[in-house]
Amino acid sequence: MRHLSLAILLVALFSFVSCKSSKVASTKPEKTKTKKEQTKGKIHESNEKADKVIKTAKSYVGTPYKFGGTSRAGMDCSGLMLLCFKEVSITLPRTSAEQSKVGTAIKYADLKPGDLVFFTDKKGGSKVVHAGLVSKVNGPRDVKFIHSSTKLGVVESDLYVSYYENILIKARRVL
Repeated sequence: MRHLSLAILLVALFSFVSCKSSKVASTKPEKTKTKKEQTKGKIHESNEKADKVIKTAKSYVGTPYKFGGTSRAGMDCSGLMLLCFKEVSITLPRTSAEQSKVGTAIKYADLKPGDLVFFTDKKGGSKVVHAGLVSKVNGPRDVKFIHSSTKLGVVESDLYVSYYENILIKARRVL
């Protein structure tokens, strides 16, 4: 009987201590968010914007090429970028050369979906004449991008096929 009384007393004591500790915990001020926690919302928002821009670009796949075009009847590469980013309230300049000056320069190894890539017209060239939108990154050299090709219209292509790799000259992050 004595052991039973001692056991009941211990259970009661632990219950009381446990309740007291939860009350103390609940009166502590809320912990300040870490920098990572503060930026998490921004990263999520950026991913949502990138998804929307890419979804818009994919909706134009099959649209024929038309110099200066910005509609489903026909569009050029910079017109495609202009329309896609407009969906997330970002206004880009009209030409690919001017678009290549917007946002932040990034290394090719750091490409993410939603980034812009820019091309010249010949290997070794430096004048921007073409733009594309990174749509998928599976690995460092497995990157897809959407663009409006003069021969094929709006298509999704592999960034690291020799043709595009040889004329790739810039990458920018706008989102």
